[in-house]
Amino acid sequence: MRLSLARSLHSKLGAPSTATRVAIASSSNYSTLLPSQNRGTTPAHHHSITMPSSSRKYTTYSQLPSEHQMVYEMCRKFAEEELMPNAGKWDQKHEFPTEAVDKLAELGLMGINCSSDHNGSELDALSYAIAMEEISRGCASVGVIMSAHNSLYLYPIDAFGSDDLKERYISPYTGHERDENGRLNIGCFGLSEPGNGSDAGAASTTAKEDGDEWIINGTKAWITNAHEASAAIVFATTDKSTKHKGISAFVVPMNAPGFSLGAKEDKLGIRASSTSNLIMENVR
Repeated sequence: MRLSLARSLHSKLGAPSTATRVAIASSSNYSTLLPSQNRGTTPAHHHSITMPSSSRKYTTYSQLPSEHQMVYEMCRKFAEEELMPNAGKWDQKHEFPTEAVDKLAELGLMGINCSSDHNGSELDALSYAIAMEEISRGCASVGVIMSAHNSLYLYPIDAFGSDDLKERYISPYTGHERDENGRLNIGCFGLSEPGNGSDAGAASTTAKEDGDEWIINGTKAWITNAHEASAAIVFATTDKSTKHKGISAFVVPMNAPGFSLGAKEDKLGIRASSTSNLIMENVR
């Protein structure tokens, strides 16, 4: 396990503070972090809720393994010092937080679950949950940028991609390399379509085999990170006769001929994260 992201700040932060507490709500299938502020007393005008002891168990912050405490302290400090003071400005200006995302990469958070063989931090799911909660607390847009990149782009390639795909589309995307324009390599995930929403089985985007290549045509809608991404995972129909079993996922470089972007959506919130259409016309 590579813990440079946490250890790099441990000397700056000192030992994790035992005064800060979090609670972990657990079941057989998941663990999530919940703030435990004001859990000691309940004001008279609030209603208390007693949960069955068998359905939820709580663990204090000090009971977390030291590695997770370090990740928590690091991300909390980063959110309070780097994100909170700027989140409102980024949102109002519809401005991508370039410097903040670059710093996330330096901390190892833009490849937090990926193997060290592909320049990832190789931390576990609990570390990711802790990091996501604290980063999102500081700025929802940065949290969305980070989660779409890690969960929707990196994870599918890491879990299902070939060694060649991992080398080409994970290793340069974990915060250590930049594209031809000097931007950090970020990925996006193209599933939703204007007429089908997120129904993958109804994908109208098509991919037709042509020798050793595939030709992709179609439009993907509401894609997070679209205007900053260097590569996209794109779902397309390869065999209509087999219905939902004829859907395939492709990793497509965004600079491929025929690949273009729609206008940025003018959203009500989370505006520092770009959202737009991916348009593919005979993309190979």
